[in-house]
Amino acid sequence: MSKRFTDTDKWTKRWFGDLSLREKLLWLYCCDACDAAGVADFSPKFYSMVVGFPVKKETLDNAFGKRIVWVEESKFFIPSFVEFQYGCLAETCKPHKPIIKELEKLELLEMKNGKGIITLSKLFTKGIDTLEEKEKEKEQEKETKGGLGEKEPFAAFWAVYPKQRIGNKDKARAAFLRAVKRSGLTAEQITAKAAEYAQGEEVARGYAKGAEAWLNDDRFLRSYGPAQNTSKTLEEARREGQAKIDEIFGGSK
Repeated sequence: MSKRFTDTDKWTKRWFGDLSLREKLLWLYCCDACDAAGVADFSPKFYSMVVGFPVKKETLDNAFGKRIVWVEESKFFIPSFVEFQYGCLAETCKPHKPIIKELEKLELLEMKNGKGIITLSKLFTKGIDTLEEKEKEKEQEKETKGGLGEKEPFAAFWAVYPKQRIGNKDKARAAFLRAVKRSGLTAEQITAKAAEYAQGEEVARGYAKGAEAWLNDDRFLRSYGPAQNTSKTLEEARREGQAKIDEIFGGSK
């Protein structure tokens, strides 16, 4: 059984806090599944079995962005892993030698003056930031369907979600796209649940949850009954209470 350091400060970091419960679990597993060099083989079927929910390559990309880098079709690398576990890799350190050998083989490391420097430039012609740019382009393309000016599915969700504490639209859109991919539900099904939630008791009482948090917590998997007619309920209670008082004290003459 291998042992390694774990970052206990991750729970205070915003990027980690913004992940859904499922994504947090998936990140922990990725950090455990990788080898001593931060490289892991990826199998959708095996990962899904281990964490208990569907996991695809896109699941990791959407959740973690450039915190993981694909070095092969079914192999990824966690760039921050080596620095956190070992600091600067050095040729003079015997335990570092197998790590250096593996990373050099994958063209992920350059040695300068006996010190290892993680480099990803050979994997991307425009550098690592190209991934983030491509993701933004994809989101922009989804603003319309087929160039016919039809609004993206998220627009329908945003229109029906309760506005009390709806939150940031861009973050909600990202959470919506992730929810569709990981849940197996259609955008229309999640939107229908949002509409159902908007008519529910929680919203009627003023406790609506932000859209991003509602999506990240998979609340679209719950059932929501319609809110009770509070005014009618109170009026009936008053009448019943007055009737009971009249019954006990003989009523007004």
